[in-house]
Amino acid sequence: MDPQLIPLVVLATLTAGMVGANNASNATATLAGAKVTTHSRAAMIFATGLLLGSLLEGGKMSGAVLGRALEGVLGSWSVGVILGVTFGMIVIATGMGLPLPVTQALYGAAIGSGIFLGTPLNLAGITVVLISWIITPVVAAGASFGIARMGRKIGTKDVRTGAIVYGILTLATGFYTAYVLGANTIGLVAGIMKGGIGWEAALALAATSSTLGGILFGRKVSTTVGERIAIMGPQTAFACQLSGALTVHLFTQAGIPVSISHAIVGGVAGGALSKGFRALNAASWARLAALWFLTPLITMVLAWVIHASAAA
Repeated sequence: MDPQLIPLVVLATLTAGMVGANNASNATATLAGAKVTTHSRAAMIFATGLLLGSLLEGGKMSGAVLGRALEGVLGSWSVGVILGVTFGMIVIATGMGLPLPVTQALYGAAIGSGIFLGTPLNLAGITVVLISWIITPVVAAGASFGIARMGRKIGTKDVRTGAIVYGILTLATGFYTAYVLGANTIGLVAGIMKGGIGWEAALALAATSSTLGGILFGRKVSTTVGERIAIMGPQTAFACQLSGALTVHLFTQAGIPVSISHAIVGGVAGGALSKGFRALNAASWARLAALWFLTPLITMVLAWVIHASAAA
């Protein structure tokens, strides 16, 4: 390996690790929040699903930024800026216990870098992504609402049996959510890194680091999503996980980078609303909405400013 790439690899490792620390909540939060299993066991389910998703479908996102948003090649310095800005945002959000839309952070930083460098932008592709960001939580919320309502109508009268059935289903959808996170977000991160170290090495590095980050540091954000945004039981948790994962997996097939955080939190909202508005925590929702709106704008500006400062 070129010695000049070592700092980039270290930064990529840290960034991917923080992706896992923050976004593990999307797979583990509903499991622990609904008391289906412990945080530790949920973290192991997350690790298995994420690794498989990365390996089997991560390649679908390899050109989501370089090729479909930016019509050009970025140098190692610019890739380092993108990863560094994303890393900083994840650290701040994780410290606050908030699920960061990593996709938006990285995508915004890439666009800011491209604008400064004069790299041609694929405006049509970027527009599709922006629209998809808006659609994602809405679709997930609607699907979750419908699944939760339907589940209550056809649910068993035996409370114990119902809890066991939905507990098993929620474990399965927690695994599926981690799989989709690997396929979409980890594939996106690896796609940014591939120019320096190659696709296979980039994917292995991103998947491994993210898995370790989720296992070691994922509990804080998981608590926010699973216990502070809404009140959930196993039935609602199943609806949240399934709707969010299906939504993101659909976009993944088209190579569109969308946020698993948007989808899962949207699913949590839809599942909670199926019980009534009192099941939602308005304060937590206000903080998340602000974070979602500001993240891509902040990272785009930061990346541009860093490039400009280095060039001055």
